[in-house]
Amino acid sequence: MSEAANELPSPLRVATAIKLAAYVGRDLAPGRWRAVTQDEIDRFVALTGDRNWIHDDVARAARELPAGKTVVPGQLLLALVPGLLQDVYAVTGGAQGHAAAIRAVRFRRAVHPGDAFRLRARLTLVEQRPRFVQVDAACDLELTSGERALTSQRTDVFFES
Repeated sequence: MSEAANELPSPLRVATAIKLAAYVGRDLAPGRWRAVTQDEIDRFVALTGDRNWIHDDVARAARELPAGKTVVPGQLLLALVPGLLQDVYAVTGGAQGHAAAIRAVRFRRAVHPGDAFRLRARLTLVEQRPRFVQVDAACDLELTSGERALTSQRTDVFFES
């Protein structure tokens, strides 16, 4: 079976977080394509104070970097994952979800302003705990080339209302 044939419709919607257990080990359909602009990078850099020239000096990047463009800060890419994950799956029944952990973060390829990427996710664990449901997911930011720009493991907890 091809990878695309094994994917679920996007976004996957379930009424309660525990119903995600039926999808553990399966590729969820990828989210929408997204790109970051230089203006978004500049605002992120201003907010965080990360003034590394590879992020905000467009003229120098054009002269000195192999791609001739600035590089999107990895922390900005990581900050986009929660919103992108909502395009992949959603718990609709009023559960409040909270990020509990982000692990094994790897920045694998540089992303430049205008480069399109999307989130691919695979649920790796869904488990009922005494007060919440734990949902673990492997999250990859995929470039249009098929390469992974970022990989991470994420744990979210859902408190059912």
